[in-house]
Amino acid sequence: MKLYEAIESVVSDFGKEIITKANVINMLSDYNAFEESRTFKIIIKNLIAEGYMDQLLSMRDWSKTGERTISNFITATSFNEANASYVIKSFAYSLGYTKNAPTFQSIATTPTAANSKQTKAPTTKVSSIQGVSLDKTHSQVERLSNAAQQKYKEAAEEYLGSIVEFKTDFEKELGVKINSYVELDQYGNIFPKFEIDGKIKVEYNKAIAFHVLFYDQKDRMMTEEVIYVGKKKGIFEVAQCFIRPKYYNKVGDIKRIVVYWEQK
Repeated sequence: MKLYEAIESVVSDFGKEIITKANVINMLSDYNAFEESRTFKIIIKNLIAEGYMDQLLSMRDWSKTGERTISNFITATSFNEANASYVIKSFAYSLGYTKNAPTFQSIATTPTAANSKQTKAPTTKVSSIQGVSLDKTHSQVERLSNAAQQKYKEAAEEYLGSIVEFKTDFEKELGVKINSYVELDQYGNIFPKFEIDGKIKVEYNKAIAFHVLFYDQKDRMMTEEVIYVGKKKGIFEVAQCFIRPKYYNKVGDIKRIVVYWEQK
């Protein structure tokens, strides 16, 4: 089910005010609202926590204030622009503010020398996720209390998970289901993880490589890691790589985690 279809169902059953409540995420999950991307769940959680759902609910003229609301949210959080825009527009459509159903663009081209010359997006800074500023170095995080460190870790993982971009349709092309998330350990190492459900379609004597690229806020590549997948005999595997703190200064310095695959 598409996100806006699930929102329409939940609003119809429980009323418009439900979108400002934290339990709306569980309700949307019951309607399979996150089939397009599990990142939507993280974005909605932050829309609620930062007060943007209250703004949407009281909005009088979407045509005049909608785009500004989207821009403000993206600037404040640095979520992927396409994902954040789709989520907010889905709520606007479901609330009857616009008659144009949004379209989720999940497929893009693999990075090449040609498209690397495109105009760079404006630099943005992450202010906070769930009220936690992601502007600390690893040594600064280590000096926090245990409770504060745990809260920082959870916020960082939410943010990093939300900026993962798959540059092709992995599931269609490889014949598998893929779920991605990111973990941050106590040493500041960042682990992008990919749960691969199914057997990857690969030619005999060929290998599938996942390229994981990290970009900073100025869209400059910070580092690249390569993971070889599909070698296990089973139909489920978890592939991962990691980068050390030496490749980044603060979690908020990372703007995008781009993933594409190739056969070698």
